[in-house]
Amino acid sequence: MNAKTHIMCLVLFAMSATLGAEASAPGQAAEGSSPRSGDARTVTLPGGATMEMIWCAPGKFEMGSPVDETGRFENEPRHTVSLTKGFWLGKYEVTQRQWESVMRSNHSRFKCPDNPVENVSWNDCEAFIRRVNAMLGGVARFPTEAEWEYACRAGCDGPVSGGATLAEVAWYDLNSDSQTHEVGRNKPNAWGFYDMHGNVLEWCSDWFSVQSGNSVDPKGPPSGSFKVLRGGCWFFYERDCRCAYRLRREPSLRNCIFGFRLALSDDGPKTATAPGTRK
Repeated sequence: MNAKTHIMCLVLFAMSATLGAEASAPGQAAEGSSPRSGDARTVTLPGGATMEMIWCAPGKFEMGSPVDETGRFENEPRHTVSLTKGFWLGKYEVTQRQWESVMRSNHSRFKCPDNPVENVSWNDCEAFIRRVNAMLGGVARFPTEAEWEYACRAGCDGPVSGGATLAEVAWYDLNSDSQTHEVGRNKPNAWGFYDMHGNVLEWCSDWFSVQSGNSVDPKGPPSGSFKVLRGGCWFFYERDCRCAYRLRREPSLRNCIFGFRLALSDDGPKTATAPGTRK
């Protein structure tokens, strides 16, 4: 092999390696590969609306807040959580367009198709999930509280995901103009989730309890009086929109600050979509 041919082979090898890396970059799973945190998929809901989902790979994180975090509450003890199963979670909070597609109704106070659905109880959201599961085969559910915080943090250890200022990622009392806003208008976190802070509080599957010891795949107690809400909302102060903030309310209660985000078990539908596509 002469020098010119040798150089050309090296150039082609480098180009091939670069193209291979681009094909499997986070945000869109390479064909036949296992999904990684941040990879995106879409599902079709009853009524025809679509929903973009993001994959959260199994992992370990520190749940709760350190004792010196500004604005911390006592019900946020820091402890290590291991999640042994990956899951899909909505890239955005469930919108009014998606809710109407499934439920054929809309109780929201701030009506706009691409704003998050609100004024929904945990029981209302459970009814939505049942209808979705009639089509998807039982994989749709609420996220657990641990799954929610894992996705919110996306590898971040501070009070706001990605180390951003709250105003960059959230609609809250200082910038919301006392109303919800269209999903996806602020910055996403490291895995591509929008509005994990602010806009509307998000119902989780767990009955409220205070977990202080390390745990594996926690799901909360088997029964209780209050369900957990996470993430803060358009009405709340900054301290109430932190990653670790927790609220408890009766599952039958409706309020214009309550919404939710859909999760799918790891065997959920896997129809690929281009990264960054709004649904």
